[in-house]
Amino acid sequence: MPESYRDNLQESNPPQFAPSGIEPVKPNRLLLALITVVSFALLAILMIFSGNQSVLALDEDKLLVMQQAKVEVSIIKMHASYIKPRVVYGQIGAVQQSDIGFELNGTLRQLAVLEGVSVVKGQVLANLDTARLAARKNELNSELQSAKADATLAKLSEARIVQLVEKGLEPQQRLDEVKAQLDAANAAASEAQARLASLGVELAKSSLKAPFAGQVVRQYVDAGTVLNAGQAVFSILAKDALEARIGLPEQTAFGLSIGENRQLAMHDQIFMAQVASVAKQRNQATRTIDAVFSIDQNLLSAQQKALIISGDLVSLTVDIPMQTRGAWVPLSALASSVRGLWTLYVVDANNTIQTRLVSIEYADNTNAFVSGAINDGEKVVVSGIHRLVPQQSVSNVVEVENQFTHASARSKATAVKGL
Repeated sequence: MPESYRDNLQESNPPQFAPSGIEPVKPNRLLLALITVVSFALLAILMIFSGNQSVLALDEDKLLVMQQAKVEVSIIKMHASYIKPRVVYGQIGAVQQSDIGFELNGTLRQLAVLEGVSVVKGQVLANLDTARLAARKNELNSELQSAKADATLAKLSEARIVQLVEKGLEPQQRLDEVKAQLDAANAAASEAQARLASLGVELAKSSLKAPFAGQVVRQYVDAGTVLNAGQAVFSILAKDALEARIGLPEQTAFGLSIGENRQLAMHDQIFMAQVASVAKQRNQATRTIDAVFSIDQNLLSAQQKALIISGDLVSLTVDIPMQTRGAWVPLSALASSVRGLWTLYVVDANNTIQTRLVSIEYADNTNAFVSGAINDGEKVVVSGIHRLVPQQSVSNVVEVENQFTHASARSKATAVKGL
């Protein structure tokens, strides 16, 4: 090669020098790095593929277990209505409670009993001042004695005149006059006797007596008070004779029978009472119908007798028929849903889980009456619904006896035929 050409080639391609301290990268080291990266990528893909297969296998095992798990179902029985228990309240009262006072005007001289004391029938409770009546009695006694004396004198005069008339010494007219005088004297004596008897009644009424056995629950006035006729002195409550007055809904009140026994509750005490009467008019204030229940003290325990007193509240549980189509299901069959609705799980003809949206009309501690997209004869899952999902296939379906249809609220629901 000519020397001039070699010089030009060296000028156009100057020699390359590596930076100080760094050796040039060799081709075999690049190849090794590439192989390492590819190996790690293949290993990662293999691990991911193996993991997915394990997860799928695990899911299949779980699904197999869920499909083979026992699913308890019961047949839905539809009803045209249901009975809803309702607690109504009333008040205990005495069969007899009276505000009593004197029938006469006068000054209250003495109170023989105090408030809270038990009394017997006929017991004297208070007395009026009878000084004026005593003076009047003496006056009437004197008048009576005078009238009797006049009557005796008139009778003696009549006897003498009769003898004289028979002898012809006195005319018949004189005898008639004497007989008239005797009649007038007897009448005056009778009048005085009647007035004295009337005064005796007033004296008797000056003592206030208990009209029946009971308890003095209130004292209105004190001794020394000037009373008007009929002004109340005491309030007396009959003893051992209580009743309960309860306002009932129309459909319940008219369903009661006189003499029927019903269960009442008060102070956590349960006792029996008998229907005494049912009003034939509506209470204008409460729009209910009042029913009176007699409480037999002989049927109460000692504790109940001590607790049940007049003025206490008493409750009665009545059955209200509700005209709503639905079915009874156990609470364990319900799962919460959206917008206040609930979900039932049912098993269809293909043993597949389906859902039904329902609304709870009434529920107690164990069962609920529901209405909604349910039909008579469907198989509702009654337990273990947390293990199920919609469209899940199940194979081990066990039908259990429907024990919740009439269990709640003493159900008297009428089954809908042909639904």
